[in-house]
Amino acid sequence: MNMKKQSNFKYFVLFTAAALLLAACLFPAPKSLAEERLWDVEEDGGVSEATPAPDYAPMPAASAARGEHAENLYEAELHVARDAKSLSGKLRFTYTNRTADVLYVIKLRLHANDVAPGSLKVNSVSVNGERSYYTLDGEKESMLTVPLPLEIKNGEEAEIFLTFDLTFPETGNRFGINTTGVMLGNFLPIAAVYEDGAWRNDRYIDEGDAFFSETADYRIVLTYPDDHTVAHTGSMLEERQDNVYEKSRYITASRSRDFALALIPDGETAFAEALNGRVGVRAVTASEKTAAFAADTAAKAIDFFSTKIGLYPYTDFAVVPFDRTGGMEYPGLVMVSERYFRDSYREMGELVIFHEAAHQWFYALVGSDQINAPWLDESLVEFLGFRCYAELYGEEAAEKLWQERFIDYSGTQRTARLDADLYAFEQDGYFMTVYAHGAALYRALYEELGEDTFYGALRIYFDANSFSVADMDDLIAAFEEASGRDLTAWFEERMAAEYRF
Repeated sequence: MNMKKQSNFKYFVLFTAAALLLAACLFPAPKSLAEERLWDVEEDGGVSEATPAPDYAPMPAASAARGEHAENLYEAELHVARDAKSLSGKLRFTYTNRTADVLYVIKLRLHANDVAPGSLKVNSVSVNGERSYYTLDGEKESMLTVPLPLEIKNGEEAEIFLTFDLTFPETGNRFGINTTGVMLGNFLPIAAVYEDGAWRNDRYIDEGDAFFSETADYRIVLTYPDDHTVAHTGSMLEERQDNVYEKSRYITASRSRDFALALIPDGETAFAEALNGRVGVRAVTASEKTAAFAADTAAKAIDFFSTKIGLYPYTDFAVVPFDRTGGMEYPGLVMVSERYFRDSYREMGELVIFHEAAHQWFYALVGSDQINAPWLDESLVEFLGFRCYAELYGEEAAEKLWQERFIDYSGTQRTARLDADLYAFEQDGYFMTVYAHGAALYRALYEELGEDTFYGALRIYFDANSFSVADMDDLIAAFEEASGRDLTAWFEERMAAEYRF
């Protein structure tokens, strides 16, 4: 049997004739391309058989049954190579036109090529079951443009099916191979945002988070080497041992802004509970000790922010280490610098985990334009990280940590407005402006309004904007409603580059 032609999610090698009958019942034997299947999830959460694919791509799914206001849907098979240096993928993307315009093309961002040009290779594309012409645009070929055979009006759908290969670059970053394992953030082809009559095609830079996305539903089958431990966005429905060296995991994630995963070789796992057991928190690191630290810390954050702002709506949350300084947030999964798991960095490690956990509320749930308004989520969650720390360890300990983190930026004049776009910080000043001065803005607002009014405003902001995209006007409106004050001038004064905190 040619292992490269195995199905990515239901098949395993049959080692003995005696196991053949049992395997035929539980794991279908490998089939031709025309018979390969993508998976579906029944309403009760079970895994059901999907409609067999036609010659080139699967027929449109029964997506109309998902309802008029259903999220866009990504269904993917991902098969990680045995050496964990690449994967092959199939993606079926059901896109619903919610714009006021008639759409003649759909565009997807290939952020993997933004980070490492050429790492994602598109092999084939089809639309509604038929082979399709497509283009890869830009110097890095990071925008996939797919013309539609029939235009779609508001409320109408199209299905795009594509196959691709992805090579993992050695970046030590949120996408690529790290000393800790493989981080796969922003790796899956994802729909560009359609805004003001055009598809967004923002230039990627490594500073900050040069990504902007809307929520969608994800159904993923991940086949991976069983000498790795996996963490990911969403919840596991089922896991199967395919053969002596591979497992397949069925994953679902509802109303998520992206899908990310991590593969940790020989990883140790620790579990903790948040919200009285409603949320399972999982950390995967190189040792049981560091995993327990990360899981316990994250569980405290989930409890704190759920109490102060609004309930964490998912059932799972994961923490993994990577090489990059600081941390990186994804829905249900955060990556934190490996050094912050060590005892010598314990306090800062807790703060960073609190910060990244706060992003589940402000980025993952309440979305914002992280390119044109990076301060809108980053400044707020930086301050909230300190509030979580103060709640657990007291104001004096939090103040000491504040001074340690921001001592070099106290009173420093910045060159850009706090609400500047990401490109304004391409050369310098991102951390000082967005983190240090941004957190100082919220600290001043917290002290001026008081704790009850401050969190009351965040609850209003959270309730009004969850699963959508908020802007500065939405934020100010929430604080004005909670405080009964006109705060427009207050915020504008502190946005100015010449303002000193």
